[in-house]
Amino acid sequence: MRRRTHLILTWLALAGWVACAGCATEPRAAHGSLSDRQIAALNQLRDEINSLYGFRDSTPRINLGPCGRFAKAFREQWNARYPDKLNVVFVMSADGKQCHHVLVRLPNRDYYDGGNGVISKVALLQQYKPGTWLDEMTRFDLHRLDKWSYSLNRDYPLCPNYSDDATLRLINRFLDSLDR
Repeated sequence: MRRRTHLILTWLALAGWVACAGCATEPRAAHGSLSDRQIAALNQLRDEINSLYGFRDSTPRINLGPCGRFAKAFREQWNARYPDKLNVVFVMSADGKQCHHVLVRLPNRDYYDGGNGVISKVALLQQYKPGTWLDEMTRFDLHRLDKWSYSLNRDYPLCPNYSDDATLRLINRFLDSLDR
């Protein structure tokens, strides 16, 4: 009985060691990380964007139309500055026929948009119906972004004061603050 207990404990210890060793060897360098200061700055940018464009009920207006334009501008400015590149992500309906939202995936695997700020995958998907899924555009394709943004060159009645210039100024101001 003692020997069997010893063998079981030895096996469990070995299994735990193998599992931990497997976790430790996951290539963490492939995933960037964001400091608390960077996350705070991104969420301050969110606050400025929401202050500029406002809300419809409790939904940020930037997420009610111009989210594709915001994601494109933010991605371009980030990728021009930092080695860890961002990808555009589409929040897709279960059947893949409708895009609910456009945002970017951060180097730490969280997501970002001008209305919600930094958000985890779980928290993001909880905002939508079950079956909703994320489609990450790993190779930038302007035509695809335009398609799922329902045109990047249109008016936004639910965000009537949207301005590319004002948005870009805010993005650059906050990304510049991260460079210091």
